[in-house]
Amino acid sequence: MKNFGIKGLGIIGLTLGLTLSGCQSDSADTTRDTGTQADIESLRAAALAYQEAASSKDAAAVVSMYDETAIMIPPNAAIVDEGLAGVEDYQFGFIVTPGVSLAFELVRAEVAASGDIGWTFAIGNITIEREGEEPGRDVVRDFHTWKKQSDGSWKIVVDMWNSGMPAG
Repeated sequence: MKNFGIKGLGIIGLTLGLTLSGCQSDSADTTRDTGTQADIESLRAAALAYQEAASSKDAAAVVSMYDETAIMIPPNAAIVDEGLAGVEDYQFGFIVTPGVSLAFELVRAEVAASGDIGWTFAIGNITIEREGEEPGRDVVRDFHTWKKQSDGSWKIVVDMWNSGMPAG
């Protein structure tokens, strides 16, 4: 894992900005290009499949949703930039921690006019059950950049999320 610092984060921010500027909203008028609407629908389906796998704590299914070149940007932690090997080694807290349940709401999905890249934004509500204590809660904001594969499926190339809980 590498710590990219301010310069690296600036590059990541620029990349995400360029990605977003070329995307079309799932609520945009797509009457001129039905292929783009089909791309949005397939991206939404991929995002919902990811959310289902995460909510059911299916680690193999979650990892299978990532591209070979994926990077992860977790909150208050080092960037995971070793591609799929790094994703496979990452300890997903919502999967490995007993008593954690997760429910997502897909807020938005967009696909670039080229149809080969898109992004999704979701809100995740986490509940942490602890014996003899009130349940812990967190709300995460989850942003994925997706790349369309040669078979038409979508895989995550950038996974960035944050937590509503304070650092430390």
